[in-house]
Amino acid sequence: MRSGTSYFDRTVFQKTFTRFWPLWAGYSAIWVILLPLSGLATLQLELRETGYMESFACRTVPQMCSTALGMSIFFGVLAAMAVFSHLYNPRSANFFGSLPVRREGLFLTHYLAGLAFLILPNLVIALLTLLVELAGGYVSVQGLLFWLVAACGEGFFFYSLAVFCAMFTGHILALPVFYGVVNVLAYGLTALFYTTLQSFYYGFCRLSDWVSEAARWLTPAWNLGGQVSSSYGHSMEGAERALITRGMWVVGIYALAAVALAAAAFFLYRARRLESAGDVVSVRAMRPVFKYGVALCVGLAFGYGTAFFLGRGEVTLMAAILVWGVAGYFAAQMLLDKSFRVFKKWKGAAAVAGVFAALFLVVGLDLTGFETRVPGPGEVQVVHLQRLSVETLGDDGDQVAETITDPEFIQMVTAIHQAAVNQGEGNVWPQGYGVGRNVDLRVDYELKNGSTMSRQYFMIWLDPQQVDQEGTAAWAVEQFCQDRELQWNVYGFDTLEQRLATPGWRLSEVRYENYEDGSHAPNHYYHNQDAQDLLAAVKEDFFAGRIGVRSVTHPYDGGGRTGGRSIIFQAENDDDYVWSVNICVQDTASSTLAVLERLEET
Repeated sequence: MRSGTSYFDRTVFQKTFTRFWPLWAGYSAIWVILLPLSGLATLQLELRETGYMESFACRTVPQMCSTALGMSIFFGVLAAMAVFSHLYNPRSANFFGSLPVRREGLFLTHYLAGLAFLILPNLVIALLTLLVELAGGYVSVQGLLFWLVAACGEGFFFYSLAVFCAMFTGHILALPVFYGVVNVLAYGLTALFYTTLQSFYYGFCRLSDWVSEAARWLTPAWNLGGQVSSSYGHSMEGAERALITRGMWVVGIYALAAVALAAAAFFLYRARRLESAGDVVSVRAMRPVFKYGVALCVGLAFGYGTAFFLGRGEVTLMAAILVWGVAGYFAAQMLLDKSFRVFKKWKGAAAVAGVFAALFLVVGLDLTGFETRVPGPGEVQVVHLQRLSVETLGDDGDQVAETITDPEFIQMVTAIHQAAVNQGEGNVWPQGYGVGRNVDLRVDYELKNGSTMSRQYFMIWLDPQQVDQEGTAAWAVEQFCQDRELQWNVYGFDTLEQRLATPGWRLSEVRYENYEDGSHAPNHYYHNQDAQDLLAAVKEDFFAGRIGVRSVTHPYDGGGRTGGRSIIFQAENDDDYVWSVNICVQDTASSTLAVLERLEET
């Protein structure tokens, strides 16, 4: 005897598919215009001149993966809203619950119907596009499959994500809100935490790499948009054109995540209470998460926004976050209770205020020791000096950006770091404005215990009278300035010389620019031996300390000492890769100025 229950109902599937036909028809119509009809228009051009169909098949079609991402995000949630709309109306929910179909069958039927809205049109569009390419005489199976896999994989993921979100709410308008929040939650929270920590912690510059990486993967639109791409052109080995596709493994990972999301939605659907129709949050266990999550996000977002307009003082920021956090808690409680009478539930709001206050106590008093920690030179394995600038000459030597393993230079970096900590936030020059110099520091440490540490400081005051006092910040910065070998590398001249010594590279051009007296004289261009003579003269002046010179003891007249003159050395290789170095010509650069004078006379 045939069972009265089923895990799949064909009638429900057909009714769902036909009832919401405008959705999949609209999705199909957009793709028909973008691919097959666009291909037919290209075919008309191909009849007049060859090459258009090749561009369509190898460029236009695979590059449509970026459009597929937006389509998947938008139509994915619309499909979920449509096929599971019966969950948000008590009468519809009770009707489907009374059908002789198991809950597992109802979920699977509706889920597959919504997925068909996205997958079946993609297959039809791919077939029509293939026929157009065949008619045009140029078929790129790789490009067409790239688009098809991207469109289907992304559609599968975002639809499954929307279905997963649909299981947590009993209100149809809450579904797109939850869906949108989930799509940007990781990125938004990361940005909020970064901004807040930067406001509280002097020297804070970045979150850990694993936090940024996790935020990227948990923000699928950002990750897919950045990694799924294609290019078409000449290969490095020869003149033959090649289509290069990237990111299919990323689509595969999100497709596996879609399977997990669909499975989780399945179990949530099976345990869902029919009477939850109309509730903003239908899963009771998620109600506290919703309340406190809203309190956290509203507190950080609106608190920082309020402090931005009122003033960025720490006390103002703390107060704003606390007030908005409590307000966010009560707003979430109103949505859950469907009532404005929620202020009697003040204990939860007090808990929110208490947690924020405890966090403010930790960061305000620096109980973690973040602001005062400076690693000892013996603790550091490698220093990645991202930025160190003492004087702006307007050339490539303005900022020191080097990887350092020399213990002596590591000691200098920690000395500058210690000076920033001793000075503290506020950046007040102890002897008044115009006395001394200042330096910016951005550094990443690799410590010997395997951990990392990053700090960033602006306007660290240096006393020029301390340049001879070993261990001071002024002395450390002066050592960086006076080490000509290090400065040669900072400018990029070492890389320039290495490339010129490599077969296929050449010094293609040297450009001399003169902005003396505020006017721009015509640029002069030198090649061949003249260019080599200028490079040799600059190197002679450089190691003699007559060009590219910076010092803590210099007065604030950098522009006056450069004379507004600069030389740009440009090297190229056979593949048109370029490496250039820009250096200001100071008045003391006697050898360089002599060569320039000789060249101008000839």
